Parts: sequence; structure tokens; C-alpha cells
Amino acid sequence: MEQRIYLIDDDEAIRCSLSALLGTVGWQTETYSSVLDFQQQMGELSTLSGCLLLDIRMPGKTGMTLLEECQQYGLEIPVIIMTGHGNIDLCRRAFKNGAFEFLTKPIDADLLIETVGAAMEQQRILGEYREKNADLTAKLNTLSIRENDVLRLIMGGQSNKEIAKYLDLSPRTVEAHRANIFTKLEINSLAKLIKAYGTLPLSLMTK
Repeated sequence: MEQRIYLIDDDEAIRCSLSALLGTVGWQTETYSSVLDFQQQMGELSTLSGCLLLDIRMPGKTGMTLLEECQQYGLEIPVIIMTGHGNIDLCRRAFKNGAFEFLTKPIDADLLIETVGAAMEQQRILGEYREKNADLTAKLNTLSIRENDVLRLIMGGQSNKEIAKYLDLSPRTVEAHRANIFTKLEINSLAKLIKAYGTLPLSLMTK
């Protein structure tokens, strides 16, 4: 999905100037005059890709409320907070609720571009990680319950003999399960298995 910047600010002049500035870098920016306008137009927020550039104080639903909702629902899109009335308590509250950065108006152009660039890069890396894990998880779902048992023990460093004893199987049966696991996961060595699947939580290897 193409990355976009979602700029929410009740000040039309700021929306126009910031979207023009961000456009000079080649970024696509969508602007909204309020949190309610943004939510009504966007619908499902979990599909967003890019970053939110969010004024913290607006009539109606505030930017801080939207930030807190993003945190509550586990949305991973970076949120950059903007405010013309910054203070330490507000800054702390924003970061506590997962803000990517806290910028005080008037915002320096170079700082804004640098901050947005870092947020977009974080989102890109997160998206790639998510896609990779989705592919790995799909392959794990092709394993049988017993193959999952064997896989967990392999990842735990157990030998075929140890696995056979633990699961009350013959070593030959464990070898057959091991071969099936390697085939289904498209892996041809233990080293590659550990490299590809070693960072996944064990819960993904449980049916």
C-alpha cells in the first residue's frame, strides 16, 4: 500500500502550507479539518500506511483523544503531534500514549521533513516485517499438530533421539516429521530454519 501523510489540523492556512511543503519532497498528503472529518472519511484505520500529522488541540474531538484511541486499539501508524501550546505535561502525555514525535508550532521546515521521513521509514520497515511474518505464519499453518510439536522441540535445541523420547515416538518417525517440516516450510537446513523462524513467538507454532 502506498504511504501517505494524513494531516489533521483545524487551521486551513497550516493545512495548506504544510501539505505544500511535504509535497516538495514527493509525499502524498491528505488533509482534514477535524478528527471527526478524518474518521468519517477514512473508516477502518488499521489499514492506514504512512503517518499521522496531528494537531493536538482542535474543536470537538481533540488530537490527544485520537492518539489515545490509536494506542488503545493497537494501531501501529506513527503519530506526530503538533501544538502551538506545548508544555512538559502535555509532551509527557503524548509520548506515554505512543506519539512518534512532539513538535511545537511554528514548526521548522527541515525538522518537519526529517521527522516525517523517519516516521515513514519506520512504517515501511514495520510493513515489511509484518508481510514476512504473515508468509512464515501461513507456512506454519500447513504443519500438522504433531509436526508443530516436533518443530517446537527442534527450535528448543533437542536432538532427534531426545524428541523421540519426549514424544514417545520412534527416531524414524521423528526423522519423517522433520523431513516433512523442512519441505512444508521450504527450508533445507537447521541453520536456515533457526534464522527464518527463530524470532517468531512460540505461540505461532501451536495449533
